[in-house]
Amino acid sequence: MASTFKLVFAVPLLLQLLDFCRGGKVGVDFGTDANNLPSPDQVSDLVQKHNIQYLRIYDSDPKVLKSLSNTGIELMVGVHNDDLSKFQSQSYVDSWVKNSILPYYPATKITDISVGVEVTDSPDAANLAVPAMRNVVSALKKVGLQGRIKVSTPLSFGVLSKSYPPSDGAFDGSHDNVLGPLLDFLEENQSPFMVNLYPFYAIGDASLDAVLFKSPSSIFVDPNTGFSYKNIFDAQLDAVHFALAKRKSRRIPIIVTETGWPTKGSGGHRLAMASLDNVDDSYASIDNAKTYNTNLIRHVTDGSGTPARPDEELVVYIFSLFNENLKQGPEIERNFGLFYPDMRSVYNLVFPGKGTGRSWCVASSQASNSALQNALDWACGPGKADCSALQPDQQCFEPNNLVSHASFAFNNYYQKNGLTDQACSFGGTGIVVYNDPSYGSCIYNVKSRDPKGRTWCVASSQASRSNLQNALDWACGPGKADCSEIQPNQKCFQPDTLFAHASFAFNNYYQKNGATDASCSFRGNAIKVDQDPSYGNCIYHCKYKF
Repeated sequence: MASTFKLVFAVPLLLQLLDFCRGGKVGVDFGTDANNLPSPDQVSDLVQKHNIQYLRIYDSDPKVLKSLSNTGIELMVGVHNDDLSKFQSQSYVDSWVKNSILPYYPATKITDISVGVEVTDSPDAANLAVPAMRNVVSALKKVGLQGRIKVSTPLSFGVLSKSYPPSDGAFDGSHDNVLGPLLDFLEENQSPFMVNLYPFYAIGDASLDAVLFKSPSSIFVDPNTGFSYKNIFDAQLDAVHFALAKRKSRRIPIIVTETGWPTKGSGGHRLAMASLDNVDDSYASIDNAKTYNTNLIRHVTDGSGTPARPDEELVVYIFSLFNENLKQGPEIERNFGLFYPDMRSVYNLVFPGKGTGRSWCVASSQASNSALQNALDWACGPGKADCSALQPDQQCFEPNNLVSHASFAFNNYYQKNGLTDQACSFGGTGIVVYNDPSYGSCIYNVKSRDPKGRTWCVASSQASRSNLQNALDWACGPGKADCSEIQPNQKCFQPDTLFAHASFAFNNYYQKNGATDASCSFRGNAIKVDQDPSYGNCIYHCKYKF
């Protein structure tokens, strides 16, 4: 984990052809610097139970890779700094790929390989990373996996020499021996720039609210760009964007491979580390950690991006899955976990998985009947929730139990009152979830968390096969929709169904033609939706820019 902070911040980027309109991805780092962790099979069950869809490990433990097979969880595997010298040998890397990657792919969805960790902070590893990465790409190419699995190396935020304002973000010239070859490699291979960001270490240079995503208004305006910033995470990430732009590498996507917040320190001690003596570890608390990570997830998944790149999908990994009792350094280093080693939650954190950035409020299964009844009475009374659907003979009356009725009422109030944590409190009896709790004809209202109200066009389930086929033929023919991705062996060919292919073609036409009601008609065979229909590697484009 990074233990340096510089408030580092750069020039609007060239318009991209497409805005993919997707909420971002939130994963978790699974570190194993401990002697009391559960088995890989138990970990696999845990992450599935909590809807964690993206996981990063720091090695290529075969037990972990096997445990994640056929789960749908996307996995980033790693190479330790201590192994980089071995990775200078192409034959060694070829063997590693054949033995540690190929046997598990694609049943285990390995998407990335991170080669080394914060190598610019480790003189012995710095010059070994890029040659090792090139060997990994070469080995992947030999087994037909080049491009399917991306290769990069995570750097610390300390690789920047300047970050405030964000538009002045710049890389530290002392790392040019690594950065030059690294950026060339990333562009050649269309790989992401990986960086670890810890706003926690900005406390002292910024307010706690700004670090916790709680500032109600702008904390500063970048004088060079006019961009307004409300939180430190965006400021740090845009500093990296601008630093890349200064190196003419603005098209390289960024993955935040680590961020997080500790739940425990040594009790108000100053962190005795270079450049961190202004950080009081009393800010390490369960409440602050829950607030930071909850608001981080909300920010990443709402599709708002950053001020410099408002339309770019954010990809972020939270450090760490477990508290790790063998990590070196101050007490906080051992207390970044979301779970204790016995798999109890350190605090409640809800993951959206591969959802749409939308959320609902439901009753907690841990709440007592009396507390739920009081909360239900308040929601349907003074709270003015619309509880008419809960009356006898109405669509949400069954199942006629307290949890079900309270859940519907809580959600109605939550949606009407700004989707805030407070609006889903109900004295601690409500919880926010990211999976739609609707059932049968009982529909739980929901507002899109997409701040831009973006929409897609898909095939109507009421359309006949003949009408869908005619509409699909027209879209891919005279309508000039780009249907190349639904051809055999392309990323959207599967599932090979008329409904799926028509949906992709309809949306492509819709986005190219102004996203109007008329462009999603197809003679009544299509409908507009505000839920991203993308799946796996099949991306439904949105909002064309020219």
